[in-house]
Amino acid sequence: MATHAGNPNMELLIPMINQLQHIFTSVNAKLTLTLPQIAVVGAQSAGKSSVLENIVGR
Repeated sequence: MATHAGNPNMELLIPMINQLQHIFTSVNAKLTLTLPQIAVVGAQSAGKSSVLENIVGR
């Protein structure tokens, strides 16, 4: 399992959010967790994916 240098639990974050969304949906509740949204813009093969992978630690 890859880990982020600053936070070894980063790999657990997305599955935990997915589980919370599933639980809230199953009880017809609204998950009001505001997650950050980002857009990465650049030319083909400019390293956009690499930047995102570094952010999440993959």
